[in-house]
Amino acid sequence: MTSIAYTEGDPVALAKAISKYISENEEAFKVKGGVVDGKTVTAKEVAALATLPSREEIFAKLLFMINAPAQRLVTVMNAVGRDVAVVISQGVEKQKFAQ
Repeated sequence: MTSIAYTEGDPVALAKAISKYISENEEAFKVKGGVVDGKTVTAKEVAALATLPSREEIFAKLLFMINAPAQRLVTVMNAVGRDVAVVISQGVEKQKFAQ
């Protein structure tokens, strides 16, 4: 018996769902192959596809990578003012500015 699973969405999500179902029912089902974006793939490639991160995970990682440099820049810019404030505060505590 042969079955077909089809999706118009994320092929990784479908591959993960099929792999999870097969792992729970190993004796009943076996992947023979697949078609992704019009290209045939082997059962090993379907299994490899199932190990990839989902589209949402990739978007989250991409947004983090885009946002990280901006956060570092703001941290560095704030550090200068914070360091000056700390030096002035320590000088006032030790009465270095008294005449």
